[in-house]
Amino acid sequence: MEKEDELLFNFFTHISQLSFEKAKELVERDKPPKCPVTPRTMFSNFLQQLALAEKSYMDIGFLQNKQKSFLRKDNSLRAVYEYMKNDLKKIEESCKHVRGVQRDSKEDQRIPNYCQNIAQFINARINLIDLYEKIYNQAMTNKHMAYVDILNALETTIQTHHLGFTDITLTPIKAVFSLECDIVQQLFKAMFELQKLQFLPSLALIHGVHTRLLAWESKMQRETWKLGIFKNSPLPTLYQWLQKLKGAVLSKFSLYFHDILANQTTPTDMRHICSKLHHDYYQK
Repeated sequence: MEKEDELLFNFFTHISQLSFEKAKELVERDKPPKCPVTPRTMFSNFLQQLALAEKSYMDIGFLQNKQKSFLRKDNSLRAVYEYMKNDLKKIEESCKHVRGVQRDSKEDQRIPNYCQNIAQFINARINLIDLYEKIYNQAMTNKHMAYVDILNALETTIQTHHLGFTDITLTPIKAVFSLECDIVQQLFKAMFELQKLQFLPSLALIHGVHTRLLAWESKMQRETWKLGIFKNSPLPTLYQWLQKLKGAVLSKFSLYFHDILANQTTPTDMRHICSKLHHDYYQK
């Protein structure tokens, strides 16, 4: 790996591990001493803002502060990501200007490529925010959840960004993004299969979600999370929500296929297992 790439790779490693303070400190240490604004200083400032945005994303910040009016700037997290895309364009333009008047360093030559890859990542984030908001709005309005529509929207996001942000420096965050998409996709596929009372497909999908959640958790360097509805938990709100959704799906699975599952064990063990579920629908 090129030396110029190492800082950004380490930055996104910290982001993927949810070590946002470490990511900010890493960038702060690498900042050049006080000097006129350069593409490098602009990029460093941008990375620190990105760390803050990512922490808010993991705390489901996109469902907060959504108010806007004619005289008030949209301060939603989605809007923040949109503003950051504009910042990336400004950094790229600054690189072109510098290149026209002086010889830039090897690091400065790489910055436009970094910006393009990060912009692709931000687009992917915005797509997931739109998806989560769609799920949230359907749940809040008590509408029948259209699993197929959600799966189609997610599949579009996955296909759109499959070949996006592939620079080696973004490898850590690309891996986590793929895990997150897989978890959401398999959860909604499981719910779709449950609707059709498909035992084995549902079971396989729930197990797939479980293993991917464990894989994601294993990547986390836990910080204390104090925002959102799950206060003072070592795990971020988004992850906990996905865990709870998996628990809800598993509870439904245990109800729909209770007789099949009960035949595999004793009545006492079955009651004990079901009592540990998020919702023991059968006993209710």
